[in-house]
Amino acid sequence: MADLLEAISGTLFTPASTFRRLLEERTAITIAAIIVLIACICSGIGTLLTQSTVMSLFTEFYGFEPVAPDFDAMMVSPITSMTSSVVGGFISWLVFAGICHIVAKLLGGKGTFTEMLVLMGFASLPNIFQAPIGLIAMLSGGLTGAFIVIVLGSFLAIWVLILDVLAIREAQKFSTGRAIATLVLPIVVLAVLVFILIFLGLFLISGL
Repeated sequence: MADLLEAISGTLFTPASTFRRLLEERTAITIAAIIVLIACICSGIGTLLTQSTVMSLFTEFYGFEPVAPDFDAMMVSPITSMTSSVVGGFISWLVFAGICHIVAKLLGGKGTFTEMLVLMGFASLPNIFQAPIGLIAMLSGGLTGAFIVIVLGSFLAIWVLILDVLAIREAQKFSTGRAIATLVLPIVVLAVLVFILIFLGLFLISGL
């Protein structure tokens, strides 16, 4: 337990050296899976609490009503939120690590898929703060709560991206530049594909 807590604190405060140590100690995938599970649960809790902040916006403006009478029923239930967060989180972890591993190999990476999974699992650790952010936002309510969610949520997203870059760099044993390219290239390719599909869709619709 002490080693796990040390790895957690190291990931948050000294990620590069901690990632190298995790590789040297051949940290098991099960440990990384535990980290991903904790992050997913906290993310699900944060989503539930954030929903309360969204609902509070409707009471902050006079005459502002939900778009439908059954708007409350449209909010995600706790079971649905937690299930989608955990299942989606694990799928995203496996798929994203797999895609990045393939791209990294094309760029000359020397790491294994297991090493990518372990380090990218630990890289998701900042998501544990989604729960307290959601709680603070819920207690603040209204526009203040929404602002807190946007600002701190953006900070967490950037933090995770930075850790992803470090995880890729250490796992694949190449430069930071190649690690950034490994992370960005799949996103660029996906964006191009989406743009092409949208363009083709609009073209086909206009031709009808």
